[in-house]
Amino acid sequence: MRMNALREYEPVPGTLVEWRPIESTMDSMGVAREHPAPPSSFQENHIRRSLANDAAGAVHSPWLSTVFDLPGRLDAEAMAVAWQQWVRRHGTLLTWFEDTGDELRRCALDTDDVEFVPVEVGDYDTGAQIREHLLHRFDTATSALRWPPFVLGAVLREESSTVFFAVDHAHTDGYSIFLVFDELRRLYEQQIGGEPAALPEVGDHAVFAARERGLAIEPEAQAAAVQTWSDFWLSGGERPPSFPLPLGLDDDEPRGKLLMERELFDADQANAFGKRCREHRGGFAAGIFAALAIAASELAGTESFRTLTPVQTRDERQWAAAQGWFINLVPLHFALTGLGTFGEVLTAAEQAFARARAIADVPVVKLVELLGSQLKLQEDARTVLPIVSFIDLRRIRGGELWEQADAQVLSGPGEGFDVPMWINRLRGLTYLKASYPDTAVAAENVARYLDRTMAVLHRVIADGDHEFRSAVPAAVLAE
Repeated sequence: MRMNALREYEPVPGTLVEWRPIESTMDSMGVAREHPAPPSSFQENHIRRSLANDAAGAVHSPWLSTVFDLPGRLDAEAMAVAWQQWVRRHGTLLTWFEDTGDELRRCALDTDDVEFVPVEVGDYDTGAQIREHLLHRFDTATSALRWPPFVLGAVLREESSTVFFAVDHAHTDGYSIFLVFDELRRLYEQQIGGEPAALPEVGDHAVFAARERGLAIEPEAQAAAVQTWSDFWLSGGERPPSFPLPLGLDDDEPRGKLLMERELFDADQANAFGKRCREHRGGFAAGIFAALAIAASELAGTESFRTLTPVQTRDERQWAAAQGWFINLVPLHFALTGLGTFGEVLTAAEQAFARARAIADVPVVKLVELLGSQLKLQEDARTVLPIVSFIDLRRIRGGELWEQADAQVLSGPGEGFDVPMWINRLRGLTYLKASYPDTAVAAENVARYLDRTMAVLHRVIADGDHEFRSAVPAAVLAE
């Protein structure tokens, strides 16, 4: 499943339908119960960031979306039932939050109160018209502070129909959004064909959130996390990580964000790269980080590699297929001084990766609260921290049908301050997607960096290793 910008997406025209709560469902919100689970650390941080962006009048899109095709003209009534079953299945989708000023209080609907009905929006002659409708609906109808926090609809045509879904990020993460296609498709096919959907049991993310917020961190685990984060923080001069090359952000003007993609490997190349990494006693993900580090050194003379990377916290079977935000951010940091080959850098990256994974159970948001001013990761509440994410998606159910269904994950407009990256390994493709500020300098330098990273990766495949020499840092040349 590819990641793309919604502004670049143009579906085939047709009749647009949405599935919306029936009147009695909306009426039940007036007597909704207060849910005892607080928001998880990441949910609260996300909602506070959204509120800060709203207050500043900043362009932002605090939702995640997926679109995919189903064959033939979709049966709207059958999808209404499938959609109802899916929402009821994932408890977090029955909840929303109220901002009291002092806290975010969770509310919830009873499962039996939730029912949907198809509503015909109208016939659209162009894909551009549909895209503008989706941009408006996703921006105005998804919010963690009201219910429903999602939009489900479809463009109906005789030969095929395009389903679209968007939800506030508070209720899903970058892995969960990839799960929507298979579950919703199976539930729909169960309605029209009678074949059981055979979905696994799932837990409720609200339960996970309550456990996480009530977690007492063991002293040894806390000490290890503090040490790892302190080393990371001090190594960067007490600043968050940043892209190694200039981005052309010399003024305070807000910049829109754009996406850039590189297809790193096909299936055979990915297997060959994985084999090369194993020959150097490292893993595939660490190999990607090593190549990124070498590219930064060759282009900018960086002496170390620093980034934040998400790790999954789905540590129980009940969370494996659940919708929710099941991640933690961990710091990845390793020095390049004295290293001259990919194999040597891979060893350092693998060791750093092991240190980072070892503190995955200590929520970074909670750690920031503990350390206070010692760890100012997010001084501006509006900003999203730059990350490098790696996800292996080869084993997700239904993944073999993604290309046939033109399944995509879509992101919305926003402001760009740095260069977060997402590396996704699919069955037949491994690709890198980077978001960058809309400046000519950023476009040029991000392209240079991604191209150099690809050159390192493919040199390793061809030769088994890659020798490199660090560039002289620009700051040294200027002296």
